[in-house]
Amino acid sequence: MKYLKYILGVLLVVVPAAVTVLVYNDKITQNSPLYYKQGVHFYNDGDYQNAYYNFGKIKWISPLYPMAIYKQAKSAQKVGDYQTAILKYERFLEKMPNSVFDLKARLNLAKSYYYAKQYQESKVQFEKIRKTTSNLGTEEVYYLGLIEKRMDKVKAAKYFRKYLEFALAGKALNNNYILAAAEELSALGLELSNSDKQLVGIAYYKNNKYKEALNYFSKLPISNCWDYLVLSNHYVGNKVVAKKLIETGLPLYTHFADEGNLHNIYDIYTSYMIGSRMKNWNLLYKIVKDKDLNGEDYVIYKLANISQRDKANLLYKDLVARFPDSNYAPESLWNIFWNTYRKKDYKTAEQLAIQHLKTYKKVESTPRIAFWLAKTALKQGKNSEANNYLSRLASKYPDNYYGLRASNLLEKKNDFWTTNVKNKLPEGDEEIEFPISVSELNIKDLKLINTLFEMGDYEIWLDADFSSGIIDSWFAQKRGKKSSSIVMARDSIDKMSVKPPYISASYKLAYPRYWVDEINIAGQKLGIDPYLIISLIREESYFNEHARSKSNAIGLMQIMPSTANYMADKLSFDSKSLAAIESPRTNMYLGCNYLRYLKERFNNDLMVIAAYNGGEGSVSKWIRLYGTEDLDEFVEKIPYDETRNYVKKVFKTYHMYQKVYK
Repeated sequence: MKYLKYILGVLLVVVPAAVTVLVYNDKITQNSPLYYKQGVHFYNDGDYQNAYYNFGKIKWISPLYPMAIYKQAKSAQKVGDYQTAILKYERFLEKMPNSVFDLKARLNLAKSYYYAKQYQESKVQFEKIRKTTSNLGTEEVYYLGLIEKRMDKVKAAKYFRKYLEFALAGKALNNNYILAAAEELSALGLELSNSDKQLVGIAYYKNNKYKEALNYFSKLPISNCWDYLVLSNHYVGNKVVAKKLIETGLPLYTHFADEGNLHNIYDIYTSYMIGSRMKNWNLLYKIVKDKDLNGEDYVIYKLANISQRDKANLLYKDLVARFPDSNYAPESLWNIFWNTYRKKDYKTAEQLAIQHLKTYKKVESTPRIAFWLAKTALKQGKNSEANNYLSRLASKYPDNYYGLRASNLLEKKNDFWTTNVKNKLPEGDEEIEFPISVSELNIKDLKLINTLFEMGDYEIWLDADFSSGIIDSWFAQKRGKKSSSIVMARDSIDKMSVKPPYISASYKLAYPRYWVDEINIAGQKLGIDPYLIISLIREESYFNEHARSKSNAIGLMQIMPSTANYMADKLSFDSKSLAAIESPRTNMYLGCNYLRYLKERFNNDLMVIAAYNGGEGSVSKWIRLYGTEDLDEFVEKIPYDETRNYVKKVFKTYHMYQKVYK
């Protein structure tokens, strides 16, 4: 009995205390997200002291505690308090070893040691990073060069040289230090080898510092840098010198030149010549062929592109026969096919298309030639074969213009070029979920990142040691970087051998919805399919309302000032200042009314889109020349490369938007 009293007495003391601790801990857990959100808010606003203070309120019992330490470290680093940053980064690495943030935290720790002038400690951390497989590129190599230059300049030179070699070869993921590394290498006071001078010169050239580049190229044997000497002189305005270098160097140095540089030099040289474009390229072709110079395939291709059809065909055939492995051979074989098809020699065209598909797999022109192979079969009455070609094309390229066109033909809808004014974009902003399906992160890291995203900490993705274009796209969208997000998603999907479902986050990132209410209202009022409007905006500006082209086209719909003024006069709308045209609503108002104007003139959606880019006068001329019996042929015959590709892009996007959202 007395033991029972003793036990009860202990319980009366312990239980309330335990309850108090649990309640206190629960309160901490509830408050932690609030403090973390506030910390993120201050951090994003650049108020790093208040950010540090709020992150510091999160106690060790909270699951957010390790990340709060990390954010404190970053806040301290931002204000230059490197000793505090060092303590916090080290604490974080103890708390979360081998996490997805480990490598970036160690890199930041190494940098903090460096800026705190604790060079030996910094070197230890950078060396650890070098021994770890990571996606940090060679940033650590550059910093090791900075550390060594205080002790051993020869070692420092090796580090800077290695960084430049990797970065200029495109092997470093972080190319932010190219110019700095070149300047550091040249400032060491060591005698630079010819290869060093070449690296430094190219680094300056790549950063558009052509005068500085010439200082190094001029000290090298001309065979080492003839192409860079020519181009640097051209870009600083020394055109007489550049022309002389070309004429004396063509017979001697083309086999030393970078391929891209050499092609650029050929373009420049023809612009220096006195005469017509055709005459100049013919002269260059004779020089290159007679002297057996490098880059002949490029010259043949350029000359063929501006020649009459029969001569062009001979040049394309010569290129394919003599340079079958050239980057220009697939497109040349396509042109041979197309010229044959236009002569209605469908049997020969079919053979050429099959040759193309067998010889060049997975090149840019593959889906195009596959589509037209089906069309040649249809022209010959081989409907079963045509359907087989179309089925394979639609299956393999479900998000390609030709794949979508193939799918449309198989469905026998005959409405690929016809839009529907009754369409309506889904209303409201859509929250695209984190694309887990493309992530290789473990569940624990995914849950943590999702938790941080829920509190607005989208920047944290930059610190994760994981690379995915789709996730980077999602992250960019969260930060309001619309255009970058679309490009990242688009490029990532293009690289996928197996495409995701249309309704996936990947496609929603590549084909996002912005300005939905305004687009739906404009479509309804003006009788234009909202899906066509949003497709045109995507292709014109990628939703960058401040977009400005080289030709001075402005805003979301890339309106030319002259077109804006014309439409403003017709609508009695005062928007003649460039600022007004850039305003998203004004830009869409004028752009959509211009679409309606074109629709009233042509009564054909394909012609409307072609005219929006190439001009209504040009489209009227093309209709007279090519007719509209076969719209696939009409598109391929459009003589302006930009307009022809523009039409394909807009209608591909139009159909993709409907597949993603309808």
